[in-house]
Amino acid sequence: MKRFILAALVGAMFLGSLCAETYVIDLADTTNGKTVTIGKNPYGKNYQNTNPPTFTKYFAGSLPKPGDTIEVHFKLTSNKDLPALVMAVIDNSPAAKYWLQISNQYEAVKNIKANEMIEGELLYKVVAEPKKDVTVQLMYDDAIDSKITLTKTAFKTGKK
Repeated sequence: MKRFILAALVGAMFLGSLCAETYVIDLADTTNGKTVTIGKNPYGKNYQNTNPPTFTKYFAGSLPKPGDTIEVHFKLTSNKDLPALVMAVIDNSPAAKYWLQISNQYEAVKNIKANEMIEGELLYKVVAEPKKDVTVQLMYDDAIDSKITLTKTAFKTGKK
């Protein structure tokens, strides 16, 4: 009986991984505009975007679920040198009390030089289902007010 239960659990995990989906985000597809202002976080010690890039409308009512993957593609410039720009995928809606980690990963892009375009991709594993929104939080620990300008990549935001 124990073997049967173990086999069923392993089978369920395998089937769950087969059903996992990939969601793609191009930061420039945000519904909040192409310029992200980063300033002092009024609730903490760090600096973060005043209005996080939001992508909910691109997922047609089918938000990511635990086990899914989110690819965040970016092409951006900063008006200031930044030692690191950290990105996290969260639900920033009132329904989520403004901070629900969709992924528990904090990925950093390092050594950003002012007015130089940088481009890349960050991968996030979904660990919690959003209540309402899918947003990408941009933040850092340095006391620098900055503006990040987002440029379209070759990727289309939505389910892969």
